[in-house]
Amino acid sequence: MRYPRMCFYAILVCLLCCFETIVGQETIDLKAFADSVRKAAGKPDFLPLGTRFLELAKERKDTTYISDAYAAIAGHYYDLGDTDSLRLVTYEYMDWAERCHRDTDRYQAWRQYIQRMTEKGMQEEAMRETELLCKDAEQRKDKYGMASGEMCIGYNHRVFGQNIKLCLEYYDSALKHFEEGKYYRDAYVVSLNIIQTYLARQAYSDVLPYLDRLVLLRKTAEDKKVAIGEALYMRYYQFRVIATLGLKGEKAAEPYIREANVYYLQHKDAVSREGWIGYNIMCNQTLGNIRGAVAYMDSLIDYQRSIGNHYPGNYRQKAMMLERIGDYKAACYAYEEYSQLNDSVRTAEMDEQLNKYTAQFEVDRLKMEKLELSEKMSRERLVIVFTAGCVILILLLLVTYLYVRTLSMNRKLDVARKETQKMSRIKSSFIQHVTHELRTPLNSVVGFSALLAEEGLDAEDAREYSGQVEKNSAYLLGLIDNIIDIADMDSQTADMPKEAVDANACCLECINEFGGKQKEGVELQWIPAPEAPVIQTVRAWVKRVLSLLLDNAGKFTEKGVIRLQCEEDKAHGIVRFIIEDTGIGIDPQYQDTVFERFFKIDSFKPGTGLGLSIARQVMDIVDGKIYLDTSYADGVRIVVEWPVN
Repeated sequence: MRYPRMCFYAILVCLLCCFETIVGQETIDLKAFADSVRKAAGKPDFLPLGTRFLELAKERKDTTYISDAYAAIAGHYYDLGDTDSLRLVTYEYMDWAERCHRDTDRYQAWRQYIQRMTEKGMQEEAMRETELLCKDAEQRKDKYGMASGEMCIGYNHRVFGQNIKLCLEYYDSALKHFEEGKYYRDAYVVSLNIIQTYLARQAYSDVLPYLDRLVLLRKTAEDKKVAIGEALYMRYYQFRVIATLGLKGEKAAEPYIREANVYYLQHKDAVSREGWIGYNIMCNQTLGNIRGAVAYMDSLIDYQRSIGNHYPGNYRQKAMMLERIGDYKAACYAYEEYSQLNDSVRTAEMDEQLNKYTAQFEVDRLKMEKLELSEKMSRERLVIVFTAGCVILILLLLVTYLYVRTLSMNRKLDVARKETQKMSRIKSSFIQHVTHELRTPLNSVVGFSALLAEEGLDAEDAREYSGQVEKNSAYLLGLIDNIIDIADMDSQTADMPKEAVDANACCLECINEFGGKQKEGVELQWIPAPEAPVIQTVRAWVKRVLSLLLDNAGKFTEKGVIRLQCEEDKAHGIVRFIIEDTGIGIDPQYQDTVFERFFKIDSFKPGTGLGLSIARQVMDIVDGKIYLDTSYADGVRIVVEWPVN
């Protein structure tokens, strides 16, 4: 048996090692795939690779890589300027992010889509999506979403409205919210947008605080191990060069120019060609070399045309630069191209909207015709159905009425029968217990009275017999009082006249009446409520319940303390009376039955077994509670919760 067992363990260890190797290999393969996808970004073979990466990540159910795959595909369409494909993948990405509760990814993708539409001059769609984003973020109370919405509004003001003041206000608000939420990469992006806005206005001195802020943000992000990205760092280097050129000239900017060129060469794959050309345009504009800027603008337009993108704003900017250098003829041609391209973009948008509305109109028309035909057929059937329905309805109503009436009568009879049986049981039980409880003390009274009547008794026996007669007479009197109380409780209701009862004063009266009845060596304590609570109730009921509980505590407490405490619970609208003692306690098996009539744990102890039952009956009438606190271990603690109103 030993060797087969060893072989089994060896095989099990080998299988575990193989499993770990396979799982580890899957992770490595997926990570390598992600690196390949990043390197292929912007290249013709990217899309099949990115799609396969997304499918593989979904198969592995790895949310991090799924998010990376969506972001990479969206970035690919963003760079191509393919807004239709970008819209589809963005909506799919947003739906997935919402299901996975990745709200930051969702708003980031939405913001990117809006930015691309704004760059392409799709004003109506960009502003509509911006409004939807802001409403969505406000409904969810998502601070990241609200900041993203402010960023998009600022961008729209900058591109469409040329309202730089409002643009910067929204940018600054978004920056503040991103920094407060510790979204360092997004704060870095907003800071770059603010710098770009100031540079476009040639407000170079306003750029310097934000350049310093970017340095701090980069350091904080690196300390927190938050990736900013080479493309964003490249923009920082470029903007620093442009600001230095504008403030101090070309010579002072030479070290920064060299640093930017070196960084670009080192991270050429991470920086878009459009961004690099735009940087050179701004450098030439800053130095006043407008012809150089126009040459770079032509390069940018040619590059965008080669990848199928057409931005009207570039032609407008080119025309403005040509106008500055006095080349009005070329400027006219550029304005004409801008106008034609802008009109074509608008026309394409309008055609797309018209096609959508036309298709929707045809669908609605077919639905209307279908509804009209259905209505006509329904009208013809309605007359037949209505007549038959009326007859059936009358019959159903008649049958239902008879059935409900029969059920009601049966229920009433059943309730009356059960009530009669209950009253019969209560009556029998009551008579049985009362007969038993009356017979014993009566026999004692009669017997000892007879003994007292005999001649020749000495004084000591006479005193003992008299004490027994007095004791049993008192017991009989208490029993009769309790029986009368039960009869009164059965006839009384919660509608009896109420008055304002001072709970502290009522407790003190009960303490004074009970005082002296406790056994020798037992201390009677009273703890009033700090603020005297007032109860709207029947005063006699409160005193009766407290007196019964104090009497019960006095019977079973040989030494120690009997304590009555009053406290108000305003949150629940009750006054809580707590009666506790250091007596013999109640066995757990009897804790659920001590409030029943005639129940006694020890039949040899004096008492009728009606006190706690009467107390519970009173609490039932006033809709209050009375219960044992089972956590108290030093004796018995009974809690009474009396409603204030």
